[in-house]
Amino acid sequence: MEGGEETSSDEEGLEVSEEDMRSMALLQSELQKNPLQYDKHLEYLGLLRKWQLFETLESARESMSEWFPLSPPLWKNWIEDSVQSGKDNHFVRNLYDRAVEDYLSVSLWEEYLHFLHEHQDEFGILEMRSCYERAITNAGIHLSEGIKIWKACIRIEETHLATLIDEEQIEEAKEGVRRIYKRAFMVPLNNVEDLEVCYKSWEKNDSKDVLKECADALDKAKKLRSKRKEWEHTLDSGEGEADELLLSNYFSYIQAEEKMGNDPSRVQLLYERAVTSFPITAEIWNSYMRYIQRHLNVPSVVTKVCGRAVRNCPWVSVLWATAVRILDTASCEPGFRQEFWSTFLKFHLHIAPLLGAADFLEILLARCDSCRQQNLEPHELHETFQKMSAMMDEYYPNFVDRGLLLHSYWAECEASRLQDVEAGRAIWESLVSNKYSSIYEAWAGFIDFEKRFGSVDRCRALYNRSYHRRMDDAMHRYTLSHSWLRFERENGTSDLYFKALKKVEDYSTTIENYLAKQKSLAEDDDAEVGNKRRTLQGKKDTSEKRLKKEPGQRENAGMAIQHDDSRTVFVTNLAFSATESDIREKFSACGEVSGVRIIKSSYTGKPKGYAYVDFAMEESVMRATGLAGTQLLGRTINVQKSNPPTHRKKTSHSSTVSRRSDRSIIGTSSAQADSSKLESQPKHGADPGSTSLGFVPRAVRGTPSSSSPSEVPAPPLRTNEDFRAMLLDKK
Repeated sequence: MEGGEETSSDEEGLEVSEEDMRSMALLQSELQKNPLQYDKHLEYLGLLRKWQLFETLESARESMSEWFPLSPPLWKNWIEDSVQSGKDNHFVRNLYDRAVEDYLSVSLWEEYLHFLHEHQDEFGILEMRSCYERAITNAGIHLSEGIKIWKACIRIEETHLATLIDEEQIEEAKEGVRRIYKRAFMVPLNNVEDLEVCYKSWEKNDSKDVLKECADALDKAKKLRSKRKEWEHTLDSGEGEADELLLSNYFSYIQAEEKMGNDPSRVQLLYERAVTSFPITAEIWNSYMRYIQRHLNVPSVVTKVCGRAVRNCPWVSVLWATAVRILDTASCEPGFRQEFWSTFLKFHLHIAPLLGAADFLEILLARCDSCRQQNLEPHELHETFQKMSAMMDEYYPNFVDRGLLLHSYWAECEASRLQDVEAGRAIWESLVSNKYSSIYEAWAGFIDFEKRFGSVDRCRALYNRSYHRRMDDAMHRYTLSHSWLRFERENGTSDLYFKALKKVEDYSTTIENYLAKQKSLAEDDDAEVGNKRRTLQGKKDTSEKRLKKEPGQRENAGMAIQHDDSRTVFVTNLAFSATESDIREKFSACGEVSGVRIIKSSYTGKPKGYAYVDFAMEESVMRATGLAGTQLLGRTINVQKSNPPTHRKKTSHSSTVSRRSDRSIIGTSSAQADSSKLESQPKHGADPGSTSLGFVPRAVRGTPSSSSPSEVPAPPLRTNEDFRAMLLDKK
């Protein structure tokens, strides 16, 4: 049924209830649209298994395994159904092979070995030995459960021994059993005493004394076990505790294991146990990948760990970016790297809405880093950057990367590595001619590029173009103007310097008028807010008087609705027209939304542009924060985990500052701040550190205010008649 397939002829005779048929059709449709809905997969599999639709169930399981690693219980159900539906043993064995790769499960390995033991005539002793060696490597050193693997291996060898007739083969097989016992005694294991009893009995039956070296190895292993006993106890006791406590115990145990010895395989096994318990906790996966990169940087190991990490947490950008870079350090073949990137390309269509633009960009930059290090052909590297840029434009068309991380990187590679300055220049030109035409960083970056790879004339032309552009921040244009003055002083003639200076002076006058207007608006705003505050205070006094007369109401008024911030995100930069249903629909993909609280002005009752979104589960918060940088009703929203202050300052100016900073165009709260910012800029051609204001207009210098008692007012201007009178008086 999933993927659009029809039910098989064997399933047509089954009578499925109409309700379940509708549910399966709906689930199938939803999974086709977005296959990254883990719970939907489980629900769909449950319905198919309920009605024993094995062939459709087979297809649904294959589809789910393409997107997620399957848990041990899911694999066991799959294997059980395959046996029940009459699949051959080789098919079942292939399922076991795939199952033990997803998560560490001692019980699954034990069942796998038991399955091979039951069909030893079909698979043979060599295949069984190959399998149990893998089991020992992956699960045999599991301190609390590893003993099961060793017992299963010994059982296989003893069964094989019982089938032999030739004396030489018998002796060889006995030595094989003895070697397994020896290896088991060298590993710290719980309940190893049971194995010790079996070994003594086995050697006694063979009329041999217990080997001293086995006894010595067993004593050492027991000492190692005692060192880890307390740590194992924290994991066992933490199973019933909160997830945070158990995860903390895992991290502590891992750190202790690293200090106790230099055995990366034991640390790796602890990480495997941790990710089995916390499969969607990105923190543990990231730590695991970093450990593998430092201590077990083998391509086969690295590719498996990285692949499972991103399939478990596909919405976490740092895992994708880290994995791409780790594959480079492991010297993986280009085929492995391309296969991993193909996995991302399969996922990116579904995870882009969950990732912020900056997070998505980090993944693309990691890919660019990888391709650059591979020494690709020039056209291949050019195509890589071109594709990354196209992906950003496709999914985040309104995103403005003020750091220009991708495009500046691309232009630099074109000019320096590929020796194509014109191509690099074309990249910058496309930026300043389109979406980034009002962005200061784009013009400054383009000018810097021309300083390094171009000519003085090109730089001068860019300065002139930028001067006539309307910047998104008035002060940015002012900064570029001063940069232009310095450039002409260092590279141009005096005539060119004075021409640039004239333009800077003209713009300084514009800045004066702008700051004066901003100051006037700020003062009007303060007066308006003061009037509203006095009105509100009057209403509050009236309300308090009324509550004093009604004690019951006073108690109810003091009660506030409590919200669990661990399940809440704070959303800002919302469109004022955004409704609760709009916000709920936006975040419903992250999990069940239990509530939306749009914050409104206490004065006007209109939305302020931000809201709280409450979820039913804490896991939804991490996914919701990934929506930062995405669009909602034409505006780029910001999303972060709710973390309200424990107390608020009760100052009469708080609302005033907030309103003023919200309305300010250039990001400051008063004209005085803007004026001081102007003074901090380089003065018109002056040397660094000079106190001369040069040709800066008087208002831009920050003329002292006459209202300040500590400042001396400037002397009045004198006319020629005044000076003549002064001279006559002296005579």
